[in-house]
Amino acid sequence: MVRPKRAKTRGSSSARPEMDEDYVPPTDVKEQPIEGLRAGASSSGAGASSSRGRRQSGSDPVVLGIPDTPLLRDIGGHISAICRTQERSPITGWRCSWKPVLTFYWRASPSLRDALGRTPLGPFLTIPRIQSDRRLVAALCERWFGETNTFHFPCCELAITPLDFVMLTGIPIAGEVIPPLSVIPMDRAAALMEVSPETMAADSGWEAGKVKLSWLASILEATAISVIDLNSLAFTSVLQVFRLFILGFCFFMTDRSCVETSFLPLMDPIDRFDTFDWGGAIYASILAGLRRVSRGGGRSVRFFYHFLEMWAHEYLDPFCPSLKVPDITSFPRSSRWSAPSSKVDSHLLDKAREELDRLTLRRVTLQPFSDFDDMIQLYCRGVRRFMGRRVAFSYFGVCEYFLGERVLHQSDGEFRIPLAPPLEMTPALARDTFMEGMRTAGVPIHHLVGEVVTHSFYLSWFRGVSIGPIMRPFSTRPGATEVGGKLVEKYFQMRPLLAILEEDNRALIEENARLRGRCATFEDPSVTFAEIPPHQCRPRPDMSFDFDADPAQDDDED
Repeated sequence: MVRPKRAKTRGSSSARPEMDEDYVPPTDVKEQPIEGLRAGASSSGAGASSSRGRRQSGSDPVVLGIPDTPLLRDIGGHISAICRTQERSPITGWRCSWKPVLTFYWRASPSLRDALGRTPLGPFLTIPRIQSDRRLVAALCERWFGETNTFHFPCCELAITPLDFVMLTGIPIAGEVIPPLSVIPMDRAAALMEVSPETMAADSGWEAGKVKLSWLASILEATAISVIDLNSLAFTSVLQVFRLFILGFCFFMTDRSCVETSFLPLMDPIDRFDTFDWGGAIYASILAGLRRVSRGGGRSVRFFYHFLEMWAHEYLDPFCPSLKVPDITSFPRSSRWSAPSSKVDSHLLDKAREELDRLTLRRVTLQPFSDFDDMIQLYCRGVRRFMGRRVAFSYFGVCEYFLGERVLHQSDGEFRIPLAPPLEMTPALARDTFMEGMRTAGVPIHHLVGEVVTHSFYLSWFRGVSIGPIMRPFSTRPGATEVGGKLVEKYFQMRPLLAILEEDNRALIEENARLRGRCATFEDPSVTFAEIPPHQCRPRPDMSFDFDADPAQDDDED
């Protein structure tokens, strides 16, 4: 590998790519786990209990007395507790963006792009970058529960299915399961990257057993990637650096903007990279990242969070952009959203929270890819077999469950009542026959669900085990917004009475006009006003307007 040119001063940015607007430097992020998790906010007994609350350092609110459900535990320590006080999201750091990667990719020579395109990551690199709506992502994180690895909305559970992942990213879930990886020393990492240890140390490319992403970027910047040819001596090493840069910047970034050197043995020899299940590992990393953020494991998002927005575009009508020309051929499917929708861009955090809090089944697309059977057969390599099964996906030795029995409505559109999920949602990576089968094809779950039920019956069960709406009917913040919110709430309460009063008023106006006409024309002078019976108004409903009381929410479910 050609040694990158070193800048004259360490403060120079000439060797770094243009920084992503979505990226928050790690120095601005402080990892502060929620104290409520260490203190034990609730008991873990079989019966429903009550959480003590969610407590964080600094100005974060304390939420007390949030009851647990038979399914969800320690709700006071869950990130959703922040919605109940309608405070800002505690998420402050956003990593894993693909703008720097795409910048280099479109500058690369045709030979280099072709080599990258033949890897499992190739289709992903064709997705046009969008300016992510972090408010929507934060609101979705507040709706994720690791007890089931699903989003809990008021109308139903929805999962990020393996089929969703492949259809939206184009990265296949196929190949050898990536085993637990171990840290390798700097001299071996340097040898695999075809540089000397002295070069890596002198260029500050090594930190605590990890390779700095800024150093990898400087290598790509210093190499003539726009003209590099397949026959070039540096081609293999540059391709290896590029792959490592993609994995680190998009999917597996660490706290200090580094990437683990343990990935390097998986790329030696160069053709070995394609034999591993990178899609399964990235999918598991999203599930693990959501578990970490939703349970206050840190204030930064360290997974490919843009995927949540891609997923919401397909499933949730309030966040679905509009297309001027329908597109039924693009793959990955997220590549058709080349520009963000105006109604997605305009969301405030409270607005996104309210949209999710009032989500009904009419505004959910349960099977967004039902019309793409040919595309699924062509590109997804049998990933549909995971639907309706329980599968364990490995994330470098850490496993995460996809519980297909809980979301059969996402595969066939019909609702069933599932049994309780496993007590341990992160199973050990055992090398026995059962776990091997669970990782490669999953296990059948017909014995874990009941008969098909109506959505109304499902909803009555679901409301007993999940959290339902978690915000007040309207956002209430100090000042005019709070006053206006209460007035709007009371207006909707008074609408039935207002309709009756408006009808009575119209009848009185008509009666008054008729009487005036009779008096003006002396139609019957012998008739006096005393002989005319009074107008019978409709009875008013017995309604109370206590402006300090919280009104009950209307139920507009299907």
